[in-house]
Amino acid sequence: MSEQITVSAVIIRNDAGQVLTVRKRGTTSFMFPGGKPELGESPIDAAVREVSEELGASLDPALLSIIGTFTAPAANEAGHNVQATVFEHPLVPIGEPLAEIEQLRWIDPSAEVDELAPLLKDVVFPALLAGSRKIQSLAVFTGSALGKSPIYEQTAENFARTVAGSGRAIVYGGGRVGLMGTIADAARAAGGEVFGVMPQVLVDGELAHPGLTSLEVVPDMHARKHRMSELADGFVALPGGAGTLEELFEVWTWQQLGIHAKPVALLNVDGFWQPLLKMLDHMTNQGFLAPQFRDSLVVASEPNALLDALSSWKAPAAKWGASSKN
Repeated sequence: MSEQITVSAVIIRNDAGQVLTVRKRGTTSFMFPGGKPELGESPIDAAVREVSEELGASLDPALLSIIGTFTAPAANEAGHNVQATVFEHPLVPIGEPLAEIEQLRWIDPSAEVDELAPLLKDVVFPALLAGSRKIQSLAVFTGSALGKSPIYEQTAENFARTVAGSGRAIVYGGGRVGLMGTIADAARAAGGEVFGVMPQVLVDGELAHPGLTSLEVVPDMHARKHRMSELADGFVALPGGAGTLEELFEVWTWQQLGIHAKPVALLNVDGFWQPLLKMLDHMTNQGFLAPQFRDSLVVASEPNALLDALSSWKAPAAKWGASSKN
């Protein structure tokens, strides 16, 4: 069985759409900038540090978006696989190669290049060329309470294990309590990556989960929702209260306005969302919610069915003719 190397990697594209790659001294394969996290270092922090050390470039952690977690044979370590958490960052000034980096090269993902590392050639570049954005990370909205029925906690655990088992990351509010904590615990126990985003006031209240892949602290609730939207490829609401509803309706409204083109879904645990769905149908019948937007909301009662629906989802045309850049 191959041993695994864990790394953070960063995609940086130039104005022509080419991707920056690097070659280490004494090797032949080109790979993404990045490297192994230091002890206790989050994938995001590792990405920022490695790019600074290798390229002298300063990345803004708030502008890093998750592309996904990918596995392939390691380019330079025989008998090893590399598992890379891959981020993308907007173009920044790039200087001369530093440290162990000997050469930089901008490569079109569609070009035939023999010297590419397997991670790029066989996995990530094909994903970038797939046309539609793959669902690699999901923002999860759910309650800070467990609810009265044990089925809510059981389904949250099953959902988190299913997402982790599919290789997708979870982005959530960073809490350790209620169904939020259940989601994080179950995904981490299943080997999944969980990225938390939490306002400083809640961190000060000691509500932050201590065992996440990464916890990003932001100034307020507005920044939290914006950052979760940046990090996620889709959104799923499990049972919750007013906060869950507020998060759900904001990202769904953004979708309708064309601010993003990402799927929004309800995991309908034991019919929990039926009263809301009935109200949405009433809004549609009364002419306040367009049928195409009502239909754009993904609803499923089982985790695997929900993930399948997200993978095949198509964005509706924006309400006012706007087009999303995300």
